[in-house]
Amino acid sequence: MTWSAAHLAAVHERVVTRSLRWRHFSWYWGDAIAIDGLLAAQPDVAGTAREAVVGQLDVWARTAPDDYDDVLAPGLAAVTLARTGELDAHAADRFFASLDRVPVLACGLPSLEPQRIAFRFGFCVDALYHLPSAYAALGVWRGDQDRVAAGVDIALRGVEVLTCPTGWGQWYDDTIERNNQIAWSRGVGWAVLGLVDLLAELDGSPAATRHRAQLEDLTATMLDRLAGTQEPDGNWAAVLDDELAPSETSTAAFYVAAARHPRVASISTPPASVLAAAEAAVVAAVGPDGIVTGASADILPAFAIDGYRNFACEPSPWAQGAVLRALAVMRDARGAAG
Repeated sequence: MTWSAAHLAAVHERVVTRSLRWRHFSWYWGDAIAIDGLLAAQPDVAGTAREAVVGQLDVWARTAPDDYDDVLAPGLAAVTLARTGELDAHAADRFFASLDRVPVLACGLPSLEPQRIAFRFGFCVDALYHLPSAYAALGVWRGDQDRVAAGVDIALRGVEVLTCPTGWGQWYDDTIERNNQIAWSRGVGWAVLGLVDLLAELDGSPAATRHRAQLEDLTATMLDRLAGTQEPDGNWAAVLDDELAPSETSTAAFYVAAARHPRVASISTPPASVLAAAEAAVVAAVGPDGIVTGASADILPAFAIDGYRNFACEPSPWAQGAVLRALAVMRDARGAAG
């Protein structure tokens, strides 16, 4: 389906305006992509969105009590805004200070949110979006190769422990040394978009060339896996290769955001029909009030598949952010095509 630039701009503006209603002064899984999406807003609303993001990060960094939840702050955004001088470096420093004090699992990966029972002793696929690119961005900015190496290590080690027969599980339990074998489609979206962001940051680090080809291969493999499992409506089942899992809308946005990312052009060529159907699904998911519809609510780690099949759909920062990132690359692709 083809949309005019004006129509896409109107959809984008609706999502930006609605997304600004989520005011973040503490952090949870999925909040970071909402901030990243706002930073990618189109020019006519970019100033307002950027100002709001800077304000929220500044207030959090200066006034919020220290908390384990700080590890879920938008680290890449904090570094990006600090290196342009728009945000004091204290926000980025606070984010990394929180990461430096989290427990480390026996497998070598960080235990994010050890204060929450559901997350105490394992590694969640969402972390592949939250952490590697932020580490790499800080390392490149400050010339700290240990930070760059940490980002690459989390990405490679995380993908390794989450790999399962149908793709990549949502959760790895370090106490029993296995993942839940549930290829949650949004989780694959988190992972592949995180890898793309990491690769984009590593382009500024000559020292990272040793692992670049491996990361590119993983990115292409994940994109191919998603391309081969798309539903007829352009969306994805909540669990790959599971006939009982219903379709939901956020994975389409993650797929478009990754597949259309400029860094992917030399890695993978997504099938035109899959990309077109996913883009149509992204636009169709946006309601007249700018709320992204049909996206699954928070799904906690589990080894039983029931919760991945039977979920509520409700507005969320992660759905808004994923759609904002998808709309931004759709806009840019059409601009590049003239």
